[in-house]
Amino acid sequence: MSNGYHKGFGPAADRPPHTGINRWSMAMLAMVAIVVLVGAALNWVHVDKAVFRPGPVFDTLGAIDDTRVVQMDKDLPTYPTEGDLYFTTIRLSGGPGDDLTVWDWLSAELDPATTIVPREQAFPKGVTSEQIKEQNTSLMQHSQEDAAVVALRANGVKVPEQIMVAQVIVDAPADGVLHVDDQILKVEGDAMTDTETVRARLQEVKAGESAEMTISRGGKELTVKVPTKKDEQTGRTIVGVYLAPKYEMPYDVKVDAGNVGGPSAGMMFALAIYDTITPGSMTGGKAFAGTGTISGNGDVGPIGGIQQKMYAADHQGVVAFLAPADNCDEVVTGTPRGLTVIPVSTFDEAEKYVTEVGQAKDISTLTLPTCQQVLDRKADDAQQTSP
Repeated sequence: MSNGYHKGFGPAADRPPHTGINRWSMAMLAMVAIVVLVGAALNWVHVDKAVFRPGPVFDTLGAIDDTRVVQMDKDLPTYPTEGDLYFTTIRLSGGPGDDLTVWDWLSAELDPATTIVPREQAFPKGVTSEQIKEQNTSLMQHSQEDAAVVALRANGVKVPEQIMVAQVIVDAPADGVLHVDDQILKVEGDAMTDTETVRARLQEVKAGESAEMTISRGGKELTVKVPTKKDEQTGRTIVGVYLAPKYEMPYDVKVDAGNVGGPSAGMMFALAIYDTITPGSMTGGKAFAGTGTISGNGDVGPIGGIQQKMYAADHQGVVAFLAPADNCDEVVTGTPRGLTVIPVSTFDEAEKYVTEVGQAKDISTLTLPTCQQVLDRKADDAQQTSP
């Protein structure tokens, strides 16, 4: 008689074959499989969104890929510079050929430095990636030219310009009267010097009446009566054309921004050019960053992705960030903690504050404007003009 159990008999016969995996391990494997499938699905499914993220920053007083950003005519006097004047960029995903996945969207939701918008808000329907690239390249070129004009004029250099009709809106009052490439010489008998003088003089014409314009077309001078109307949104007198300046540059000033496109670096280009062609260091050796479009008359305009650009500047450790005053509503809700933001509306304001901060031993001793003050003034003005 044996004390053990014979093979095939007793308790051992009731046990299932040994697999090495118990119920807990099976459940964990199933969970892992589900997570893998869900993760894959999140990378397969696309959402109709676009995401703004902070991009790299570039010093307009320095170089990009060993090429100086600002390049001056040899006949234009230049001076040594110090410090940094960074222009900021964004990374925008979700456009044509760059669909956003659910995983991308969810990860962006958890990042305070990102902004998520409906795709059509960032990329118009039917526009290809190549068209977007061409448009951004064109906008960058115009921005660079305007920046050079502003900086030269700020330094006392005369830059004549011709006021050209760039586009006539279909069915607008001027449709059929003004043509693309017409040069506007006079409005109501007054000589025009830039696009702003044309717009200002038109406001003296009652909407619905005709404005007399002297133009040059194909080398011939003509006088035409251009109908006007009231813009329902702004209440201004308009004729329905887009004007663009054609500059007669006295010096060859170039800006090389690498593969960056768009108009939003215009203000920083203008500051860098001005600092280079004027004696002394505007920055006082400090690092600044900023963003904003620039027009030929020195107006600073709003841009997209302001919050991401502030985060990019903050990571660079700048002493102050220059922001368009028209972006102040976004600035007050998305400024990184500790970043000093200075709102500006013109090149002159930007140059003034960079110089003040650059010369100050302690920035806290300065009385600098804030975006909250800008918004408060707008609210007061609106309240005073409301019926």
